[in-house]
Amino acid sequence: MKGLLVIDVQRDFVDKDGALYFEGAEKVIEPVLKWVEDFKKESFPIITTQDWHDPDDKEFNIWPKHCVAETDGARLTEKLEKLLEGYPQHFSVKKNRYSAFYNTDLEKIIKEKHIDEVYVCGVVTHICVLFTVEELRNRDITVKIITEGVASYDEELHRFALREMKEILGAELI
Repeated sequence: MKGLLVIDVQRDFVDKDGALYFEGAEKVIEPVLKWVEDFKKESFPIITTQDWHDPDDKEFNIWPKHCVAETDGARLTEKLEKLLEGYPQHFSVKKNRYSAFYNTDLEKIIKEKHIDEVYVCGVVTHICVLFTVEELRNRDITVKIITEGVASYDEELHRFALREMKEILGAELI
């Protein structure tokens, strides 16, 4: 079964007043919404990840404070949040590391829903998207990267990550 994995499309990343917003991040929102609508029409599973940090998380030694648990910045961007409201095949994964597998129930959700093909979108291409795709491929799960639905604050690293996911990890770019 196929599933959609929406990585970190949160207010602190894609909304213009977000703590780690970068110019152009908002461009992923409309493509993500389109894919969510398509997957909902077919009743396919949709998994959203959210960066979810304690106020004193050690990651804030590397990055400015962002996506603190239970804050508005940690919420999904408003249009996505509304579109997923009440959808029974929506699964939320809260994470505090780049990979959505680390200390989460993502693997359990994938197994329980018999997902063997994952369509991936979200931010940031060369960080959380890349590290999660690497884990998906290590589990022999087919991965399709929705290229219009991923973005990075660094165009060179964005291109590198897409190439890495395609050429090294065997993900398909669509």
